[in-house]
Amino acid sequence: MVLRIGFLSALLVAAITLTGVAEAQDDDLPVVVVELKNPFDQRLLDFAAETLADTPAHLFVLQVDAPGISSGEPGPLYAAIGEAEAPVVVWIGSLPAVAYGGAGSMLNIADLGAAAPGTRIGYLEPTVAKGGQTVPLRIDRFPGATEADRRATAKETTDVLRSESVVIEDSIPGYVDYVVPTVGQLIVGLDGASIVRGDAVFEISTAERVVLEDGTEVASPSRPVRFVKPGLLDRFLRLASRPETTLFFLVAGIIAATFEFYAAGPGVTAAASVVAFLVAGYGLATLPMSWPSVGGVVAGMFLYTWDFQRNQLSWRSAVGTVVLLAGGMTFTAARPQFAPMWWIVVAIVAGAALFYGVGLTSIVRSRFSIASISREYLVGRSGAAETAFDPDGIVVVDDGRWRGRTDSGESIAAGTAVAVTGVDGVVLEVASIRGA
Repeated sequence: MVLRIGFLSALLVAAITLTGVAEAQDDDLPVVVVELKNPFDQRLLDFAAETLADTPAHLFVLQVDAPGISSGEPGPLYAAIGEAEAPVVVWIGSLPAVAYGGAGSMLNIADLGAAAPGTRIGYLEPTVAKGGQTVPLRIDRFPGATEADRRATAKETTDVLRSESVVIEDSIPGYVDYVVPTVGQLIVGLDGASIVRGDAVFEISTAERVVLEDGTEVASPSRPVRFVKPGLLDRFLRLASRPETTLFFLVAGIIAATFEFYAAGPGVTAAASVVAFLVAGYGLATLPMSWPSVGGVVAGMFLYTWDFQRNQLSWRSAVGTVVLLAGGMTFTAARPQFAPMWWIVVAIVAGAALFYGVGLTSIVRSRFSIASISREYLVGRSGAAETAFDPDGIVVVDDGRWRGRTDSGESIAAGTAVAVTGVDGVVLEVASIRGA
């Protein structure tokens, strides 16, 4: 009786074991591709770590294109890579993707590293631009017969990658195991690979062989491939995750606020200005900023506005252009990891100059002009100074508010009666009636 019970128990255990193996081999879990682009901040780090911890998958592929980790704590993500229930492969792609700083270190932390040919890896230090974290190397990822050999290879490779970047054309010990141009080719090419993590061995099954009508045998994915990316809110805030986009939203916010003030709009541009400042503020808070350069950008925009207020093109606009361009080129403090793209900076500065020099002047002139009564009609009309003139200010003539300037440079107190003596573009030249 005892023998019979033992025999039945053994059969039951064997059946459960065989069933588990069959399910492991025939499961339909997907290959999950996690898109991680632009500088990593805490929101992106948390998203990636939570995806690895909570998403069922046969294989994870982290598709990385990032100049580094701008801010945040990457430790939980690095831990999630090592503790994921499925193998984790980091792929740098597609061209012209880069992986610098802590983003590049993920190639060593993952079970396998891969990259598209022509992409770049390097500048591994600092790991986090706004922090002092370091990443422990996985010595087992480096080739060598002994641990001493592996440590020597690790030192030789990382000494180069810490301070410079390299173009990936071939494998790099400890970091890049496969060089493949597309994520699809990577997934199919991993079919049949065995990945060892501690005592666990993962058998990758991602492709099947298909024979075409002409007899050619090709490999095609045997599993569904699921692409995941951060949520809408994260993507909205991270519009300013790069230095050049933060610069754009900061300049756009100032331009929209200036337009609202001078063009007396219905409030739409004021709302746009608030949104632009909100997005720019996120970038300023997460990126390693050079605050003197940020101040230079604001100063350059102020000089543009000053010249527009005086309705003239002077040295202020020239200095503003130089200061704005210099501030944009040196916008961040962690270069070359986070160097702004110079041609985008030039485009932003050119756009700001054209807006103040042509766009805003034309819009304000159009808004404050009256089809039936030309501005010249106002010459000789009387009004009152709404603000003090020294020598510029605001004057009210026939219930309309105008930018004004005293024709003789005299100071006029607010509330003083004035007469219009001339028109210069959208600016009225006035004189106090008492002094006329």
